[in-house]
This record gives sequence, structure tokens and C-alpha cells, in this order.
Amino acid sequence: MLNTITDLLIIFSLNVFSTCLGNLKTAFLAQKAIKPVYVTTFIDAIVFVYAFKLITSSSGYGYILSFALGKIFGVFLANKIEKKLALGLVEIDVYKHPGAGKILADNLRDQGYSVTTTVGYGVEGKERLILKIILPRKQFTDFHGLMEQYGKVNMSVKSITKAYGKVGGINMIRE
Repeated sequence: MLNTITDLLIIFSLNVFSTCLGNLKTAFLAQKAIKPVYVTTFIDAIVFVYAFKLITSSSGYGYILSFALGKIFGVFLANKIEKKLALGLVEIDVYKHPGAGKILADNLRDQGYSVTTTVGYGVEGKERLILKIILPRKQFTDFHGLMEQYGKVNMSVKSITKAYGKVGGINMIRE
């Protein structure tokens, strides 16, 4: 009985680890970070084969259930890890009326953000200022908190894989 429980826990743990690696591999691929993909794929294959060997050499639905629960928890855990890693870049477009947009753009630049502004047109042809900011996804939470200080701000956020030039992060201002 103790041996069976131990086997079930091993299968569950191995599948959590394997699924987590598989999902992180997908996140690495999406961000075009290829080197970690090789390592995660290799480890995932070894872990998966060992877990599968344990399942096929045993009998009972408990092993299948343990395998399936390991998959579910592995996805959950991988999602938490991926959010902590926050790989990649985000491109943020902020839409403001011209006067308020210029002030916001200058304030963001004063805080070290690289901001590009363009003129656009909204409802009924009303002029808008579009502020484009590209920064590491890891910094988005802080940026979003900063935006809340400016009241209602309409923005769109897109994931991107590469940026060239003076973009991709906060330019630290030395005083």
C-alpha cells in the first residue's frame, strides 16, 4: 500500500514537472528564446518517459488519475512561473487628447521612459495624441500603476518579440 502511494506521488510529481517544462518551452518559443528550449525539451523527454514507464508497469485507474492531476497542476504552476519570468517586450499605445497627451509624454520621458508620439484621429475626427512606449513585460505592472495616477487612460498593449534602437526598457536618468 505504501509503495502504491509512493508511486502515485512520484507519477504526479514527475508529470507536474514535465508539464511545467513543456509549457515553459512554449513560452520560450513564443519569445524566440531558443537556447532554453533545447534544455527544457531534453529534460522534459527524460522525465516524461520515466513517468510513462511507471504508469505502464502498474495497474489501476489511480495511476491514470495521478498522471492527469499532475498535468493540471503542471499547467497551473507553469502559468505562475511564466508570469513571474514575464519574458519579452510589450508595446503600449496610450491615447490622450493633445494637451494632456503632451504633458503625459513629457512626464514619462522625465521618468526615463522612451516615448514616441504621433497624431491620430478618434470619434468624429477629433485629434488624439498616441504615445507609443516599448518596455520589458516585467516592468508593465509598474508602468500600469503609473498610468493610473493620470486618471482615465485608454491604452492598448501588445506583446512583441524584438525591438531595435533606443527602446525596450526604461532609460535610467542619472541625477
